Amino acid sequence: MHRHGDYCLGDTVFHVTVAPMPPVFEKCRVNLEDGLRAYVLVPDRSLAAARQTSELLIPGAVAVESIESFVSQNIEEISFFERDKLSTDFYELLEIYNSRVNESELDKSMLIEIPKNLSRRVNRK
Repeated sequence: MHRHGDYCLGDTVFHVTVAPMPPVFEKCRVNLEDGLRAYVLVPDRSLAAARQTSELLIPGAVAVESIESFVSQNIEEISFFERDKLSTDFYELLEIYNSRVNESELDKSMLIEIPKNLSRRVNRK
């Protein structure tokens, strides 16, 4: 089965990588040819290089963002800026991330230790 990227939401494909090499952007080119939008999410320390590579290979076609910034912004929005909901949603996100890394990656150093101050579940109304 052909996998468009690491995550697909609607018509948008997300490629998450610590090493933004040309093959990632070639996958993005295929995504674009398939009528999809493409995001490349990289650690902040790799952002400038990833943006430069993207502009060289497929100028103006791919959104390249830092993982840290993208995730934090979206968690805040999903949680409607409510502290309890933020804590619960962030915990659930980390559980999902760790589960996916555990299933698909050989490098377990990519797992995130979940802080003890995050709540597992909060009764939602």
